[in-house]
Amino acid sequence: MKIQISDNSACGQINYDFSAVELVIDYFLKRNNNKINEIVNHPAYKLVFEHSKRFSSTALNKDMLVLSLKGKSTAFGFSNINERLSILKEMVNYLKNNEQKIKEEFIPLALFYLPRDYKPEVTVYFIIGGYNGIALNDEVAINIDWEQFRSAPQEIFLYLPHELFHIGFAHYQQVPDISIVKTKEDLRKLVMSFTMNEGLATLVTYQKRIDLNALSDYDYSILINSLLLTKKVKQFMSLIQILGRNISDFVTNKLLAEVLGQCSGDRLFYVVGCYMGLKIEQNYGREKLIELIKHSPEKFFEVFKNVDRQNI
Repeated sequence: MKIQISDNSACGQINYDFSAVELVIDYFLKRNNNKINEIVNHPAYKLVFEHSKRFSSTALNKDMLVLSLKGKSTAFGFSNINERLSILKEMVNYLKNNEQKIKEEFIPLALFYLPRDYKPEVTVYFIIGGYNGIALNDEVAINIDWEQFRSAPQEIFLYLPHELFHIGFAHYQQVPDISIVKTKEDLRKLVMSFTMNEGLATLVTYQKRIDLNALSDYDYSILINSLLLTKKVKQFMSLIQILGRNISDFVTNKLLAEVLGQCSGDRLFYVVGCYMGLKIEQNYGREKLIELIKHSPEKFFEVFKNVDRQNI
């Protein structure tokens, strides 16, 4: 299924690929072990492996997928999947039947915050297992078996712009991976980059979620709660201050785990980054955010500090 983007991207296109999710559903329905090799070598799962190797401290790999398919590992979340197969088949049909809605209402949300010269050429794979959503090298993988998606399939529509924004962002800024972190300064730069990237990706659907009253997602439930949001911002700024001291010191595994644990696990990348983007947009307009995408994360933080000072 191919979705042609008409809103500010006349030369761009997004391809939807359901072959991986249909392959996995068929495998679990028939338990045909001959399909395992086809699944683990599918481009969608190769994308999962590559993304996990670059950005996860406990990477998912091909062997884990094989064991998960055989019921010998829980790494990919296939436990009791036979009980969900009918629901997953319905979700595939739901997505296919809402092609026009996705094209007109949700895809433009990501493009609204990206430079006008960006022309998306993206493949979106729908899969079962792994992470809820990932983006890398002009490819996206969405796990339709994630509980939040099963409970409310419209959430997939809202996650797609988030991941598509990441693809566009990477066309203007190199996204660092954990392997580059040696010193506290390296870690500080990685945190700033991820905060800008994840924060603005969270921002792209912020207003749409308000319009749809779709705010049960954890990140957005924090963003609309001033007390909880203030706590998250203070927590994040404390981490930034720690990383700003003795910047040439080597990063220990303990510090790396503590910082990334809070930024990712406590959702600081997403919540605080979105808050920063909102403040910049409210004070300088959306075009300023788009302009900043072509600059460094340090510039994003600098502009936010100027906004913060004005509001003191």
